[in-house]
Amino acid sequence: EINEYYLFHGTRPESAQSITEGDFRLDLAGSNAGTLYGRGVYFSESTGKSDEYATEDPRGWCCMLVCRVTLGRLLYTDEEYPDTNALVRHCTRGTYHCVLGDREKIRSTFREMIVFDTDQA
Repeated sequence: EINEYYLFHGTRPESAQSITEGDFRLDLAGSNAGTLYGRGVYFSESTGKSDEYATEDPRGWCCMLVCRVTLGRLLYTDEEYPDTNALVRHCTRGTYHCVLGDREKIRSTFREMIVFDTDQA
């Protein structure tokens, strides 16, 4: 089972253009926000969560991409302060394909899905 979903990714307009013309860049992961779950590409089921990452450009425009993401085998965590290195290792060298960070359960906010391979989005 590939576990594929349409998810949201908030970003700056110039980054959205780069992503749609090329691809996500893992080397820029965390440049707009933190990396609680590791240096990956962050998605959410919620526009409210993705909107937090959609920063305005000088025109006042914000961008949110709707992405088709293959999640594969999920590594679920509801830890408040997860072991980031272990999460990334399980997904890049182990048997998992992405992290599902359940901030909804522990903080009453939103769930996030993080992939570490740009071919998954």
